[in-house]
Amino acid sequence: MNIKTIPVNLIDIAEENVRKAFSFGEDNNDKLIKEHLSKFDLLQPVVVRFDKESKRYKLLIGRRRFFALHAKGEKQIPAVVTQLEGAEAEAASLFENLIRKDLSPLEKARMVKKLVDSTKSGISGVSSRYGLPKSTISEWLSILTLPENIQSKVETGEISSYEAIRIARKPKLVQERIVASVDAGNLQETMSDTGVKRGAPKGLMTIRVVFNPTKKLDKQVWDKLNKKAVENGLEVAEYVRTILLKHVRR
Repeated sequence: MNIKTIPVNLIDIAEENVRKAFSFGEDNNDKLIKEHLSKFDLLQPVVVRFDKESKRYKLLIGRRRFFALHAKGEKQIPAVVTQLEGAEAEAASLFENLIRKDLSPLEKARMVKKLVDSTKSGISGVSSRYGLPKSTISEWLSILTLPENIQSKVETGEISSYEAIRIARKPKLVQERIVASVDAGNLQETMSDTGVKRGAPKGLMTIRVVFNPTKKLDKQVWDKLNKKAVENGLEVAEYVRTILLKHVRR
């Protein structure tokens, strides 16, 4: 790994840096790293590429660290010099940002899509190159398939990433019901009713019914219940509940 100390005034943000359009100093994480680097030295070098045409360095990874040191008044910065450029450089920048904890679920989903789009062999390529399970990649991508009003709720935090992925897995009729609940103002209740929310409300009484797929009759009953549930835009458990309610009310 080639690490050298580079004058700060010779570094520009590379076009491949996925956060090049973001301003620095506005969010809490910008302020935290700025405060940290005002007291301590930089432990992890930034990653740059030397541009022969301009005779300047292009910052690929470490934009926040770079700006924090610049604000500190540092004249030089330790950097890893790489040959990465174009799609490969953007992919490296994407992955570095993807592992950050402060990204919203929607930001992470968009970055996963960019990473897949910029990597050969798509999901399989990203999985083998970066060690991410294919199922995890698919789950993040599924968030972007959700209707716009659901995505907006994910953006504001009213729907968690877990819940968004659960919604994306639901049959179309169930998704439509959840979409309608946004305008109706009963989103959280509908997510609970359709099994999207994790766990059950305190004090809820439950009945557990077990179907053994190795038994022919159990398998037939399950398949029929599942088919009917989908036709009615419900989860199997909710559909069975409606059957029980009808039965006891007779």
